Amino acid sequence: MNNDASKNRIIRIVSGCAALLLMGVIFFFSSQPGEDSDEVSTGLLSLLFGQGLDFALLWNALARKVAHVLEFGALAAPVAVFFGTFRLRRRAAFLLPVVVCVLYAVGDELHQLFVPGRSCEAADVLVDSIGVLLSVFAVRWLIVRLTRRGKKNIAAVAPAEDGADALVLSAFAAAVTGEAMTERLTDDRVGRFLAQSFDQKIVPLTADAVLTSGAALSPANRERLKQEAAAQAVGQIRRTDVFLRAYRAMRQAGAEPLCVKGAVCRSFYPKPDLRISADEDLLLRPSDLDACAEILRKMGFSSEGADNGYEVAFRQPESGCLIELHRSLFPEDGGVYSRFNALLGDLFRDRESVSVNGTPVLCPGADAHFLYMVLHAFKHFLVAGVGVRQLADLALFAQKHAINWKEIFDKCASVRLVGFLNAALCIGVQYFGLAPESVSDPRFDIDVDTGPLLRDVMAGGVYGSRNADDRRSGNLTFKRYAAAITKKRGTLLSALFPPKETIRRRYPFAAKHAVLLPAAYLLRLFRYVFSRHNASRTFSGAAQRSDLMRRYGIF
Repeated sequence: MNNDASKNRIIRIVSGCAALLLMGVIFFFSSQPGEDSDEVSTGLLSLLFGQGLDFALLWNALARKVAHVLEFGALAAPVAVFFGTFRLRRRAAFLLPVVVCVLYAVGDELHQLFVPGRSCEAADVLVDSIGVLLSVFAVRWLIVRLTRRGKKNIAAVAPAEDGADALVLSAFAAAVTGEAMTERLTDDRVGRFLAQSFDQKIVPLTADAVLTSGAALSPANRERLKQEAAAQAVGQIRRTDVFLRAYRAMRQAGAEPLCVKGAVCRSFYPKPDLRISADEDLLLRPSDLDACAEILRKMGFSSEGADNGYEVAFRQPESGCLIELHRSLFPEDGGVYSRFNALLGDLFRDRESVSVNGTPVLCPGADAHFLYMVLHAFKHFLVAGVGVRQLADLALFAQKHAINWKEIFDKCASVRLVGFLNAALCIGVQYFGLAPESVSDPRFDIDVDTGPLLRDVMAGGVYGSRNADDRRSGNLTFKRYAAAITKKRGTLLSALFPPKETIRRRYPFAAKHAVLLPAAYLLRLFRYVFSRHNASRTFSGAAQRSDLMRRYGIF
C-alpha cells in the first residue's frame, strides 16, 4: 500500500471513530430526562457567569440552541474529514456529510419522543443543520487549501504490463482482418498474453494469429497456445451445434425467434469457430416463450436463475450451451433501458435471415441490429467496461451491411451516444478494417481520440471488472447517465440513499417501526464504509468513469 493510501486509511479510521464517539455523546445527552437536562444547563450558566438562578433560567433557552449548533458542528467536522478521504467531487464531498449529520439530527429528535420531559422539535433540527453547514463549509474550505491535489483523474486506464495490450490488439486485429501482426510475441510474455486474451475471451483468435505469424517461440509455448486455442474452439463448435439444433426445433414448432449478436456475429469472422460466445440471445414474441422453453427442457436444458421479467436463461450441462430467451432486449425499467427498447422499435416487423453453418437464422433488420449492438456495448461500458470483441463485432457488422448512418446517429444523439459511437467506429477503422468512407454521416469524426476508450476496453475485459467495488462504481455511473438523459438530479444521493421501500425490505426493524427509518439509512451507510469493501475505490472508480464519459460527450 502506498503512503497516500495508508495516510488516508488512518485518517478515515480516526475521523470515523471520532464521529461515532460524538454520536454516542449526543445520544447520551438526548437520553437525559428534560428536568435533569435543564438542571445541568442552568447550573452551568450560573457557574460560568456568576449570576443567580433567574439569570440562568432567562438565558437557558438560548444557551440550549447554541449547544445544538456546537454539538452538531462538532459532529460534522470529523464526518466531513472522513468523506474528504475519498475521491469525491466537490458537491458530493460537501453534501454527503451534511446529509449524514442532518439525518442523525432527525433521528435524535425522534429518539427524544421516548424520553420523559423531552419532545421532537423541528426547530431544533433546523438549528442543528445550521451548525452542520457551518462546520462542513469550514472543513471543506481547509481541505481544499491545505491539500495539494494532483491533476484531475483521467479516465484512461494504465496500459497492461509487458506491452500485453499492444500484443493482444495486434494479434486480434490480424485474426479479424487477415493481415500480418504488427507486434511479435516472445516466450517471456506468453503467460501475460494469454491472461489478457482470456479476459477479452479471444484466446482462440489471438493464439491462431500468433501461431500463423511465424513468431519465434519455444516448442513448449507453441504447444501451449495450440492447446488453449483448440480446447476453447472445440467447446464453441459443440455449443454452436446444440444451439442450431434447438433453433431449428423452435422454427419447426412454429416459433420465429430472432437471434441477436452471438451466432450472427461469429458468421462474419474469417474463422467463425474461433470467435467464442458465452451465450446465445433469442428475442421471442411473448406467445412463443413457453413453447420454446419446453423445447429446451426436452433437449436437456435446465433453467439457470429466476425469470427476471425480461429474460430467462437455460443451460445444457453436457455442452455448456447457454441460451437466453428474451421478451425484450433490455429490461423495461421505465428509465434508461426502456428508452433503449423504444429506440429499437418493433424488431419483428423488419427482419432478415442469415446463414449460420448452413442453418437459416432470423435476426433483426440490419439498422436495428447494429443499433442494438451499439447500445449493448455501451451498456457494458457504462457499468463495468466493454471488451474489444464487441467493438470488432461492430466493425465487421458495418462492413457486411449497408447501414442507414443518419438514422443510427440520430438515435444515438437522442441518448447522448454520438461520442461513444464515433470512438467505437474509429477503433474499427484503426484495427479491424472498417473503411472510414463507408460511414456516410457528417457527424462521424475520424479524428476522435480513441486512446482513453481503448485503454478502458483493454483493462475491463469482455465483462468489465469482476471486482465488487468496481461494480458498485458502475451503479453510480449508471445513475449519473440516467440523470443526464432524463435531466434529473441527485444521482449520487439516490445511490447512497435508495427509496425507503428498499431500506424497509433490507432492514425489517425500519418496516416495523417507522421512526427508525433514519437509523436504518445510517446503518446501511456505515456498514458499507466499515466493511471489507473499498469505498474509496468505488467512488474514485465512478469519478474516473465519469471523466471518461465526459470526454465523449455522454455527460
